[in-house]
Amino acid sequence: MKTSRSIRHLPIALLILVTFGASAEEAPPEEHRYLELKPTFITNFDFSETGHLKYLKADVNVKTGSSAAEAAVKYHLPLMRNAIVLLLSRQNEGTVSTSEGRQDMRAEAVEKLNELLVQEEGEAYIQDVLFTNFIVQR
Repeated sequence: MKTSRSIRHLPIALLILVTFGASAEEAPPEEHRYLELKPTFITNFDFSETGHLKYLKADVNVKTGSSAAEAAVKYHLPLMRNAIVLLLSRQNEGTVSTSEGRQDMRAEAVEKLNELLVQEEGEAYIQDVLFTNFIVQR
């Protein structure tokens, strides 16, 4: 009797398995791609009390969600590098010295780079900008 009861429940179990299995296949996992913007960014910013320029060195990576996004970033790399250099060079001591200031720079970089990509490609591909190395010379 137990065997026939188990066999009766088998089609229901298979139906549940197939239903949940199909819904998992419909939503592909989100893809993350990190692209390092080489070479390292080195730019001057602000002036010291003695009138000397201060320098900033940063390694920058961008996070995208597809191979098409990565290709668009690579294609427009000169335009994007220019935007990042301009962003870094207009900072002041207070911004580069605090983690809150650097977070604000990251957010501004995402916004500016996506603005450029929308103009050029019609889509905002950048999910995040990461500073993987950040050095300030005063």
